[in-house]
Amino acid sequence: MKNTQELGALKSKHSPGKGFTYFAISILILFSGISGMIYFEGILAIKEGKMNFSGDISILYWSIAFIMGLGLIILLTALKLSQGKTFHLYEKGILTEGKAENKVQLFEDMEDLYLFSSGRTFITNNIAFRSRKEGSWETITVRYTQVLKAIEFISNQHEALYVPKALKELEAGLPVTFQYISYGAAIGKKLFATGTTSFLNVQPKEIIVHQDHLVIDAKKIMITDLQGFSVNNWTSQINLYNKENKVVFSTATNGVFSGQSFAALLDRLINQK
Repeated sequence: MKNTQELGALKSKHSPGKGFTYFAISILILFSGISGMIYFEGILAIKEGKMNFSGDISILYWSIAFIMGLGLIILLTALKLSQGKTFHLYEKGILTEGKAENKVQLFEDMEDLYLFSSGRTFITNNIAFRSRKEGSWETITVRYTQVLKAIEFISNQHEALYVPKALKELEAGLPVTFQYISYGAAIGKKLFATGTTSFLNVQPKEIIVHQDHLVIDAKKIMITDLQGFSVNNWTSQINLYNKENKVVFSTATNGVFSGQSFAALLDRLINQK
């Protein structure tokens, strides 16, 4: 593991939020109070002859069991959701703190940042990142504290540190590969994905960037023919136009992994002197 001193200053720390846990504890206390009322104001009063009850008294016991059982289920669910890795965001990379081991990843070594939105919103509220050599994703989800701040910081730092490295590789004659999923696949995930694992189960395609051209779906596109990107917020779509104002590539706004860095790199290549 790399020394954290190499990562620069610590900027923020993100772990699963505890709000639902506090809510679950409050619910359990409330349910305990209701159960206590049923027992002391109901069952004991019936047994002592202070109250008439025409039904089977066992239904009151079952009511207490159901209420307390429901409260415990909610609490256990909240405790499970509050567990997870802790992410320490530094200037140059991320320290992921897990139960088994800690892992350090530099922004300049992360090929893929995968942003997606879950729940009843189209706001990006999850980010997954990885180096392809390691393969596995690390994910900061909507359950985490200040997730939007984390997404913005990681995206900006990745652009600041990954793009200069990519430009040097291109100048050395090496290609730089980005990955993307189609517009249909991205929308399908938004509508039908059932959880983080489902979102991450994708089959990306490649965009191979050379200093003077791109290769997308086996199609060669010269950099000198490109004009730039346009984003359609109504359809959550990003389009790449050539100088004839024709779309040469299109996908969802978050369809390109490390999309912010990809756009910045392409902008540098298109506008290079």
